[in-house]
Amino acid sequence: MPHSPKPNPFNPRIQRYISLLKTYNATTNIYSQKAYDQLDFHVQDCINLAEMIGNREQQVLDMGSGSGLPSIILAIMNPLNHITAVESKQRKTRFLHEARDDLGLDNLTIVTEDLNVYARQIKTRPEIITAKAFAPYPKVVDYAKRFSKKGSCLYVPISRTQKESLSNADDPNI
Repeated sequence: MPHSPKPNPFNPRIQRYISLLKTYNATTNIYSQKAYDQLDFHVQDCINLAEMIGNREQQVLDMGSGSGLPSIILAIMNPLNHITAVESKQRKTRFLHEARDDLGLDNLTIVTEDLNVYARQIKTRPEIITAKAFAPYPKVVDYAKRFSKKGSCLYVPISRTQKESLSNADDPNI
């Protein structure tokens, strides 16, 4: 009896994003192919994040956007958010531009820049700051402080390993 493929629970635009990612990734590594078995988990994690953030007019900054998790998913799920995806590697921002254009995500701005440089250029401080698989949590907090304003919220989906490392953190504000 042939094995039937697992049904994809995601909406068509998210399915299209996954297809674009895998196609681009076949020639330009921006997401570990060894981690494809975890891709649905990471996409769902971003959908959950989008629901927590909410679909309303607000500035969202995604630090170290990489392959578009969570920035692309946030832009799909929350069309009223104004999302800025900052990524220093051009091979990754080329994909982000391609995905944005293909998916018609007018609410997504892509910046190819080092975060330290972008911190000196930013004009509008975000209400929401995100970072997924970007850096250890204390470093993410340090970067976020450079972009935040009074009332900004930082959302950082973390792995079990990252959570365990937090128990060893010396900073009581983490």
